[in-house]
Amino acid sequence: MISRPLHPPLPQQPSVHCATLCQLPDGTLLAAWFGGTRELARDVVILGARLESGATTWSAPQVLVAVPGHALGQPVFLPLADGRLRLFCNVVPPGERWTSAQPHFQDSANGGRKWGPLQALMDHPGLMFRSKPLHLPGRILLPAYDERMWHSRMLISEDGGESWRLGEPIVSPPGNIHACLVRLDDGGVLAYLRTGGQGGFLWRTVSRDCGESWTPPQPTSIANPNAGLDLIRLAGGDLLLACNPVTRGRTPLSLLPASPNEDWRRPLALEEGEGEYSYPTLCQARDGMIHMVYTWRRERIQHVCFSETWWRQRLTPPA
Repeated sequence: MISRPLHPPLPQQPSVHCATLCQLPDGTLLAAWFGGTRELARDVVILGARLESGATTWSAPQVLVAVPGHALGQPVFLPLADGRLRLFCNVVPPGERWTSAQPHFQDSANGGRKWGPLQALMDHPGLMFRSKPLHLPGRILLPAYDERMWHSRMLISEDGGESWRLGEPIVSPPGNIHACLVRLDDGGVLAYLRTGGQGGFLWRTVSRDCGESWTPPQPTSIANPNAGLDLIRLAGGDLLLACNPVTRGRTPLSLLPASPNEDWRRPLALEEGEGEYSYPTLCQARDGMIHMVYTWRRERIQHVCFSETWWRQRLTPPA
């Protein structure tokens, strides 16, 4: 496993959080996160960096989105079928909170090297992003959530991302956000969700109609302290979950693998020290390597890279 800071200290953005990650067609990894003097400060911008195919170091961070006087947050990438790359994020009015954040997007025609103008997606205060989109036959599901009501919702596009409509709320007793999606062998979509309230357990729901409706969410056995998570399906079919598997605090940050039937193994801790290690985003590259970016004490974004063999060896009991 390789673990390294994604960037050096950033004097202009000493507090960073909420990294996302995608792989471009040429193999380049692209990361984005928000940074400023503190979360929701008016100087918070969206930053990005690249790990070119074959490179061993990330590029210097650059500002991808800035709106003077407004806090920004929650970046998510969406590769489009025509080769464009879309970046979603939230823009907060001056002096307001996340409940007033408005969803926006901007497009790049050259893999994120240059971006078009920032545009409003829809007028919906408190509609926010966090989790990666899922491409299905004939549609795209973009997980979103309502910060005011604390329930998850899907943004659904049936025209390649040109227009979007909101699906029905996914409601659970303590509230839920950050739905992470994977496709199942039978064509269904599985979602794991962050809990609301003071902490508890991850929630689970399934859609059998491509994200139009969802089964009533049920609590899983995996603890969650009301903190971010990510879930991916690996090339071989197994599931991999990254989260803080405790009911309080944002440490440790762990990996939990499972077969497709969700028989979760015990957590494998990547960070166990005091402080906050949170908001992981996972990506399996086309060469099979698994990459993860996450918040390291709000001081930096950390990048880890490992193979399936690496974590399987650490989960296998000794003979």
